Amino acid sequence: LSLEERARQRAACETEGRRPVVRLKTPDEGTTVVHDLIRGDIVFENKTIPDYILLKSDGYPTYHLGVVVDDHLMAISHILRGEEWIPTAPVHVIIHDFFGWEPPFYVHLPLVLDPTGKGKLSKRKQVEPDGRVVENLTQVREFRTAGYLPEALFNFLATLGWAISGDQEIFSKTEAAAAFELEDIKKSPARFEYDKLEWMNGVYIRALSPADLAARLLPFLRAAGFDATAAQVEPLVPLIQERIKTLADAAEMLDFFFTDPRVPAPEELVQKKMTAESTRDALVVARAALDEVEWDEATIEQTLRGAAEELGLKPGALFTPIRLAVTGKRVAPPLFETLFCLGREKALDRLDRALAVLQPV
Repeated sequence: LSLEERARQRAACETEGRRPVVRLKTPDEGTTVVHDLIRGDIVFENKTIPDYILLKSDGYPTYHLGVVVDDHLMAISHILRGEEWIPTAPVHVIIHDFFGWEPPFYVHLPLVLDPTGKGKLSKRKQVEPDGRVVENLTQVREFRTAGYLPEALFNFLATLGWAISGDQEIFSKTEAAAAFELEDIKKSPARFEYDKLEWMNGVYIRALSPADLAARLLPFLRAAGFDATAAQVEPLVPLIQERIKTLADAAEMLDFFFTDPRVPAPEELVQKKMTAESTRDALVVARAALDEVEWDEATIEQTLRGAAEELGLKPGALFTPIRLAVTGKRVAPPLFETLFCLGREKALDRLDRALAVLQPV
């Protein structure tokens, strides 16, 4: 615009009560270089950079001015942010230059993609191969509620776009801090693989002491409605420590210790090549044997294996209905350890309930 046209427009705006904004006067020629520690020099043609608003009409600064001044006053040396900020990085460099300030070091981090690698990680729902519809976890409190350990989540996040050395995937904060260099961050995006996080969480769970794991499980068991104590839970830890992938898995695996399980239907208790009568007879023999022996894992195992042999049954034909009777589940923690932790009284009572449904009508 000519000076005359600018003056005319300014006068018209003042007459209407409109207040002007203050814009960045971006150079019309030349280039602006953003020095990025992982991407190298990123060069922008100045003619492609808009004259961004720095002060609004009410005199309030915009983000671009505010963040540069704020970073300078706080003596920020390094700015790490997502790569989506690359287009506005030259604006911040120009503002620093106009003030006569040395710009900080920039690191524009690669995006974290969803498990498919087709888009940025978000909270959207997705269909799993088994048909389940799940919602991506994206917030720290969601990972905590889902039963992920802080140290496992830290370890996993540290592997997104960075590697400590070779093929090492499990490492502590101390190890990561000692090895970390900004320049080693990869430029390409990383996929957020929930399966890998689940695996890594399991590794950390298995490394905990029984007392530590019991303490961490308590909130999840109580949230499930079980009146559990640390003294009750710690002996149960060995039954599930190798099996759970998250702390939240424990409630479903241990529920029968804190509440009476369902009584299995007769057709569940009867195994292949067995009848209701033969199953009942087998459980009667097993119950009688368990009622008389010392109550420890080794003796329980020896007793039940001996009972199966005496009955001429394969171990599974006897162990499966016992497992169903005492846990209400076909898949449960190891049987002998489960019986020991459950206690003789509860174990025999639950066998009696199973025997009752096998009674002839």
